Amino acid sequence: MKHALLFELDSIQQYLFASGRLRDVAGASEMLDQLTVEGGLLDAVCKQAGVSGAVEFSRRAGGAFYAFSEDEDALKRLRDLWTLGVQQFAPGLAFSLGMGQGAENANAFTNARQALMADGSRLRPRLPVAAPVTERTRRTGQAAEENDRKDGLIDVASKRRKQFANLAKAGFLERYAPEEADLSWRDWPRNLEAGDEDAGDFPFLGDDRTVALIHADGNGLGQLLIRIKEAAEGDSEKFIDYFKRFSELVERVTQAAAKTATREVLLPARQGSECLAARPILLGGDDVTVLVRADLALHYCRVFADAFESASREELATLAEAGISGLPERLTLGFGVVYLRASQPFYLAVQLAEGLMGHAKKTAKRIDDKNPPASLAFYRITSSLVDDYDQIIDRAMTHRRDDETFIDTLGTYYFDETLTPALSDLEALAALLGADDMARGPTRQLMTLIGHPGIEAEQRYRRWRQLMDEKKTALKQFDALLARLAGDIQHNGLPYARQKDDEPWRTPLGDALALLGAGHQLETAAKEDAA
Repeated sequence: MKHALLFELDSIQQYLFASGRLRDVAGASEMLDQLTVEGGLLDAVCKQAGVSGAVEFSRRAGGAFYAFSEDEDALKRLRDLWTLGVQQFAPGLAFSLGMGQGAENANAFTNARQALMADGSRLRPRLPVAAPVTERTRRTGQAAEENDRKDGLIDVASKRRKQFANLAKAGFLERYAPEEADLSWRDWPRNLEAGDEDAGDFPFLGDDRTVALIHADGNGLGQLLIRIKEAAEGDSEKFIDYFKRFSELVERVTQAAAKTATREVLLPARQGSECLAARPILLGGDDVTVLVRADLALHYCRVFADAFESASREELATLAEAGISGLPERLTLGFGVVYLRASQPFYLAVQLAEGLMGHAKKTAKRIDDKNPPASLAFYRITSSLVDDYDQIIDRAMTHRRDDETFIDTLGTYYFDETLTPALSDLEALAALLGADDMARGPTRQLMTLIGHPGIEAEQRYRRWRQLMDEKKTALKQFDALLARLAGDIQHNGLPYARQKDDEPWRTPLGDALALLGAGHQLETAAKEDAA
């Protein structure tokens, strides 16, 4: 009989951003990385439980592991000691755990997976338990465990994050650092607030303190795992081997993409001895979270997506050679990007980034359900922060008139320029609107039209086009880009379009203006009308 033990973290982003301080986020990132990394907590627990030689792992990355053994007692000892160890090592961290058994490792994995999903709804008490008279911390609202000399009252989880904030021996940042760059922990920012020169301050551009929180996740990996499971059907040894190969493959591909993005985007943008304009938060499997200066965000995403896809092509070929059939040619990512001020709450922003990423991945599946293209959705916070993307669309970007609906975003954009809407076309539109002769007047007039699709807006838009007759080339480029992005502009001459009669009217102008407002680096020149 085969036995499996599965462990996964829950609400990772909420744990990382609980205090809102970049220093604490950095400490939490390193702490979570130490859970399953070689020589970390998992190895120590296996040694103490006496199961090092009795357990095999098909996955151990990103704070998760899948363990297999023919010795049920060995897995139970690992489960019990691991549960205790995790709660002491990372207080307040939410996780799910499941055990299962079967005639083959595949059956044991399926049953353990079901138990894991059921365990996800279990609430574990936070320690120490807070009595009614307990002092609470200002940043997290949890029971205070210590009165820190510098930070005042802090809870036990924040205390642990602070202990890991000394990154002199950190290994997590190496996953983002190209080998030839010889980067150390001091090259990455540790502070979003004004501090002294040695505090590792984030290198903002002047007084602009806008940052982009980027969250990315792989497309179609669930279906790929099903194919791998089918390839190992009836062979327990192959099941573990194939899953281990795939887990390590995804880890290598993601790290290669992260290093490429640092090499091609962050290092060239660095000024002197200042820190790099980004802070890695998470890299586990295909799950990536990173904080990047706003002007570099889309360039970073594009380079990351291209490098991830390129590396995956080479790596997947090795799985095919190992006997796994039906694999895609490459892997792709879905990105969610939130532009916000450094002073705004990141724990809400990361939930919004996850929602944007989910929207981008869902939309990409409509193009190709089996092999979705790399996609991106973004939003710029201009008022109070809401963590639900659907609510934002409905409340801030949707306008209704005469039973018709107008939405000031196209939602998802694609890195592939042959797909519509292409991110490069949106950047070209933003570049056109941000040109010196446009920004002084015409663009500001156009901004007032967005969100007001009424009679007055129609009149003002016609007037705007009449004024633009002096810039015939720019107007021609403007119309061509709108057509490439949204299709035929049909609604009374306003810059809105729709593909079907029962769909809302949409425009990319809200997105282009958001990029301008976020200080997006306009590297893409406005494209000439092919006609």
